[in-house]
Amino acid sequence: MYGQVGTRRRRGVISGRARKAWLGLAAALGCGGPVLAGDIFEAPVGWNGVVPEFQSADGAVRLRPRARLQFDGAFTDDSAFPARNRSGTELRSVLVGVEGAVESTSYAVNVDFANHQSNIRSAYLAWRGRVPAGEWEVILGNRLSERSLEGSSSSEAVPFLERNVVAQAIVPLKGAYGLGLMTRFYGPNWHLAAQVAGDDINNPEVTRGTVTTSVRGHWNPVISKAFVVHVGGWAFHEDFSDRVTRLNRDTYWGGQHFNDDLQVSLGTIAAPRNGAGYGIELGALVGAGWSFLEFGQREISAHSTHVTVRAWSAEAGWFLTGERPPYAARTGAFVRMSPREPVSRGGLGAIELSGRFERLDNTDAPRGGLGDAATLGLSWRLEDWLRLTLNASRWSTESHAGAFAGSDHGESLTTRLQLAF
Repeated sequence: MYGQVGTRRRRGVISGRARKAWLGLAAALGCGGPVLAGDIFEAPVGWNGVVPEFQSADGAVRLRPRARLQFDGAFTDDSAFPARNRSGTELRSVLVGVEGAVESTSYAVNVDFANHQSNIRSAYLAWRGRVPAGEWEVILGNRLSERSLEGSSSSEAVPFLERNVVAQAIVPLKGAYGLGLMTRFYGPNWHLAAQVAGDDINNPEVTRGTVTTSVRGHWNPVISKAFVVHVGGWAFHEDFSDRVTRLNRDTYWGGQHFNDDLQVSLGTIAAPRNGAGYGIELGALVGAGWSFLEFGQREISAHSTHVTVRAWSAEAGWFLTGERPPYAARTGAFVRMSPREPVSRGGLGAIELSGRFERLDNTDAPRGGLGDAATLGLSWRLEDWLRLTLNASRWSTESHAGAFAGSDHGESLTTRLQLAF
């Protein structure tokens, strides 16, 4: 069955200075409650990839550190505007945190350093239990909202360097994360999630009291070891507070995030009242191959206008080394994977070839732009925690205002070194 491809875990004893350092950290964080100096070394320690996972003697309390680093290099050329023809490097993300569980309650706290600022990403408590239909989970705090296939997947797990245009452009004012209450139900071949979220935990002045409700579900009508069919849908609604006087959004284009001059703009919408978004997901996974089609639409009602934003993405990939695509049937999302034969064991790792075409249409807005992009991707996962990715994009834009007004096209080449555990 397709599902989360777990890392190989090994139980054992940490030796030397590393053993004392990791267990000292667990003691400082209070893993398992009050711990005596002579007792901590008896606590079971498991290995989740290259990261130790600490447990209390009875296994009821667990804790593990969390970290991610994404380092990008980008190059753009052939644009009619010299300012867009840029190259350079970017520290896309540096994330640190902890996650764990106390019996049936799990928790996570992660801080991400990106875009020249620090932001709290995940900061929540979750409780999980059983119901007649399957499993039930309640989450309180700030976490990634469920919205589209790639929008519901971690950035370190999606096939390309950046999430597709549906995940990036058909998004509520609060962004990809939401501070509030979420509940999820899991069945044998389906799941359903609903959330009510308010202000951005990092910057309340962005949403200014706007409340967003959202729902997403997926169903696998066919699921086996060889073949999986994915059908999904989602929607959100937001009521803008009176303090939100204008609305705008710029979407990075060409499969990159380094070049601020290469974006597709929505323009400015004055006096927005409410907004809504919805989308569909269709896909199939066969052996080492996968393909997905996503469509999303956002409706924005303002005092004197109504704007519709449309986006769609079609993508497919194939693992040349024979791995199954890292798709979790439980949540209907991409997850991290472990190569069948990692480089550390003399293998080639996991090599994936992928392609994507996407389109964003903001032209219903008075100054909205249009964008098309075709991207080829090559990803090499040397270990479950180490990944190298190369994306090459051929893009075109049409802008109706600003320094890049008019039609334009060009190419962008972006590469990333990622460490995540």
